[in-house]
This record gives sequence, structure tokens and C-alpha cells, in this order.
Amino acid sequence: MAGTMSSMAIKGRAQSSRPWPTPWAWLLLPGSVFLVVLFVVPLTGLLLLAFGMPNWTLANFSRIGDTPVYLTVMRNTLEISVTVTALAFVLSYPIAYALTTGGMVLRTFLLIGVVLPYFTSTLARTFAWIVLLGRNGVVNQFLLELGWVSQPIPLLYNRFGVILGMTHIVMPMMILPMYTVMSSIDPKLMRAAKANGASPLAAFLTIFLPLSLPGLIAGILLVFIYCLGFYITPALMGGLSDVMITMAISSQILEQLNWNFGAALSVVLLLAVLSLLWIGSRFFPIEQLLGFSDGKLGLSVTRRQLGAKMLMRIGSAANALDRWLPSMRGRSVPILASCLAVLLLLPVLIVAYLSFSASSYFVFPLPGYSLRNYEAFLFDTLWVRATFTSIRIALMAVAMATALGAMLAFGLSRGAMPGRGAMIALLLSPIIMPTVIVAVATYFLLARWGLQGTEFGLALGHAVHAIPYVVVIVVANLRDLNPSYERAARSLGAGPWATMRTIVAPLVLPALIVASFFAFLASFDDVVYVLFLGIGKITTLPMRMWEGIRQDISPTIAAVATLQMLFATIVIVVGTLLRRQKKT
Repeated sequence: MAGTMSSMAIKGRAQSSRPWPTPWAWLLLPGSVFLVVLFVVPLTGLLLLAFGMPNWTLANFSRIGDTPVYLTVMRNTLEISVTVTALAFVLSYPIAYALTTGGMVLRTFLLIGVVLPYFTSTLARTFAWIVLLGRNGVVNQFLLELGWVSQPIPLLYNRFGVILGMTHIVMPMMILPMYTVMSSIDPKLMRAAKANGASPLAAFLTIFLPLSLPGLIAGILLVFIYCLGFYITPALMGGLSDVMITMAISSQILEQLNWNFGAALSVVLLLAVLSLLWIGSRFFPIEQLLGFSDGKLGLSVTRRQLGAKMLMRIGSAANALDRWLPSMRGRSVPILASCLAVLLLLPVLIVAYLSFSASSYFVFPLPGYSLRNYEAFLFDTLWVRATFTSIRIALMAVAMATALGAMLAFGLSRGAMPGRGAMIALLLSPIIMPTVIVAVATYFLLARWGLQGTEFGLALGHAVHAIPYVVVIVVANLRDLNPSYERAARSLGAGPWATMRTIVAPLVLPALIVASFFAFLASFDDVVYVLFLGIGKITTLPMRMWEGIRQDISPTIAAVATLQMLFATIVIVVGTLLRRQKKT
């Protein structure tokens, strides 16, 4: 009898400690339903379509394995993704390290070099590389002027151009996760290692590098997944021998209207991404991307990966190597990082420079300065109509993403519920999954509802993609709120609603404004969703640029790309000012 009562008491305590949904957790319901209906359900439908539903078959997948062309496409995708990821890591690590250890002036310059390209649209940056690498582009003109070559070098429409353009685009994505982890490393550890006789290189290899492994793993994982699903840059800069899987998917669905086979190719890409995410989650919990971490990951990874004897051997080898390496008195990494940051900024700055050309075609250096390209944009009916279409769609997407994302952020930050990790994974998946897959899957769902080719249907797709940005920004703000303000309000007799209205809402409002700006930017700069969901009926500003780049590269596009970069800059500056206002 006593044993039975004891077991019942233990069971009761276990049930009482289980994190059942609290009132705040119910705010997760609207946003999670929205994502399930417009993200999970379409992906499930895509899977069923690939298997030939209702006539179940593996014929589509067998065709992929039996056709040499698609095996070549798979190999191209893997080779290009691995190369770009490796190159991006090698070039990004010095910048992330200098961001962590450099002075205020250096850090400010490097942040500008990383953040501005990151929030400039992929299409604008790809256009920049087309202008730079073209047969009559800036690089070839420069080489001809110096007399280093006698005729233009083919730098575009080949694998070299694809890898260079993709690497430039993904570098900020590699830098930011590494910098996030590196900035949490206690600098006293490096000073202690040097005080105990370790050379700077030995201290870096034995202390800093192991502790930065989580950020390194996260950056490599995110960039490799992004490269697998890359579409815009390979489609515009690649040749016929550099077709990637996303381009094959687009060809099957948009050109050949072979939905089942296109779905099968999408499922292959989806399974590859899910496998990588599962493997990567063993080393880098997805919760850390939203800031839900215990701060012990770096130490645990270090203990698992590097034993004490290994660290001692690395330190001894590094001390010996230090004697043979040329010394620049600690300035080598800042100089290298600064040069790399200049290279990140250079393409977008050159496009801005060329946008003021007085010539009707691209010439470098400019024969004269003029605003003719901006006038051509402002007074062209097609460009203006496309701009207003983009604004309307973006505003609808922002309204949905901000409302649902804010509720999701409050539910995650203040609610308790079972399956928290699964909820966070659901929230982050739309920006981790290749956009082509999500767009293809969403198209089939909207087609059933009769919303394909409509602005509202496109806004729904953009909202799914923008919600994670809103959640990440608002969660970070809520995590930094001082709880003493709310306790003081409640101690003075304010109820929950009054506390929310008078204390929490004003403090969270700047974050909501910033999140809305970034959600607007995510929608305004999109091309892939428009290609699949617009089905030729909707022409947004990026879509007008896409068509112009593919048909006839005009200096007017440089003016449009510059205006997009200017808008991204304004968003970054406004966000920074609002955060400073909150701190003061």
C-alpha cells in the first residue's frame, strides 16, 4: 500500500512539473496554424505529388537515377556548393575574428562591410557581378587598360563566375553565426594562455578556435544548405555546363509543366537539406539561433573534440611555427579583414557609381555624370507600375508577418508548453529551407484555392518567409527587457493588460518597427516566389529587373539596384537608431 502511494506521489510530481501550455503559450496558436497550413501542408503535398498520388509510383525517382543528365546536375550542385562553402569559410573567418578582437573603428567598418551587402538583395548583388565580369565589364576593361591581356577574358557564364558570385553573396551568412559565438568567448582566456607562455598562434589554436567551433559549424551548415538551394546567381551567371538542381526544378515546372517530376527533384533536394539539418543539430542546437541556449555548448564541443594531450601537441607545434612565420606586429589579421570587407562592398559600390553614367551603355570609368538612369526609372510606366506592385504585396506580407510573428515571439519568450524545440524548428524552417522548394510547394496549394497569380497569394508566400525574421528580432528584444519594470507596475496595482499597454508595448514597439522593416525588405526583394507564384501574371520590381538582366542589361537597372541598396541602408540606420533610443 505504501509503495503504491509512493509511486502515485512520484507520478503526480512528474505531471505537475510537466510544462503544459500557460496562458502566454496560446499566442503561439495563430502563427503556428498559419505556418502549418502554408508551409507544412504544402511540403507534404509536394511529397505526395512526387510519388504520383493517387497512383503511387517510384518512376519519377527512378528517372532521376537512370538519366545521366540529372546525375550530372546533382554532381554540379554538390561540387559548386562544397567549393563555395569552403571558400566562404576561408574568407569569412578572418573578418569574424577581427570583428571580435579589433578596435571600435575597425569593428564599425567591418560591420558595415558585412551588414550592408547582407541586406542588399541577391538580385542586385548578382547584377553587380555581371557588370564587373562581363566581356565589356569593369574587370576586363581594367585589364585591357593595363595591357595585361590583349582580349577580354571569359569571366562570366562559367563556373568561375558562379562560384565567385555565390561566395560573395553567402559570406555575410557565414560571418554572422561565427561572430555571434566568438563575441561570447571570454578574452581573459587568451590573455591567460599568453601569460603562461603560449604564443599568439598557440593561444588561438588551443583556446579561441575550439571555442568558436559552434559558430563555425552553424555557418558552414547554413551556407551549404543555402548553396544547395541557390537559384538566382547560377541562373544568371552560369553556363550550360553548370546547371544546378534548382534550375532543373524551375525548368520542369515553369517551362515543361512536368509537375510530378519537378516535385520529385524538389523532394530530393528537401531530403538532402533535412539530412544536413539533422546532422548539424547534433553539434549546433537550432534553439541557439533564437538565443535559447545554456551557454555551455562551446565548452562541451571543445571537450568532445579536443583532449588535453591534443591541445598540448597543437600548442607545441604552434609555438614552433610562430618562430618561422613573418611578424606584422599583430596587424596581419586586421589588414586582411579590412581588405576582405572592401571586396564585399566593392561590387555594390561600383554599381552605384555606374548608375550615374551619362552614357546609354556601361563604360568604366564614366565619361560623364548624369541622372538620366534615375529619370528613366521614374518616368517609365512599366518600372513605376512594378514598383507599386511590389509595395502593395510587401505591405500585405508585413501586416500578416508582423502580427503573427509578434504573437509567436511573446508565446515563445513567456509561455511554457511541451514540444518547444519542435515549435522553434517550425519557425526557423522557412528561412532555412531552399526558397525554390517552398515556392514550388506553395504554388500547388494556392492553385487549389485559386490564388495562384494573385497579389494576395504572393503576399501569403512572402509572409511565411518573413515571419522568422520578425520572431528572431522580437524574441531578442523581449529577452533583453528588464523584468523589474513589470514587477514595479504590478506592485502599484496595474493589471496584466495595463502593464502590457503602458510598460511592455512601448518597450517592444521599436523592435516591432525594425522587424516590420526587415519583413518588408524580405518581400520587396524577392524573385523566386514571384517566378513560381506569380506565373507570369505579376510583375514586381525585382521581377522587372530579372527580365531586364536576362534580356538586355541596361544602365537603368544599375539605378534601380542602387535605390534598393539605399533602401536597405535606410532600414539598417533606422533599426540602429531605434535600438539606441531604447537603450537610452
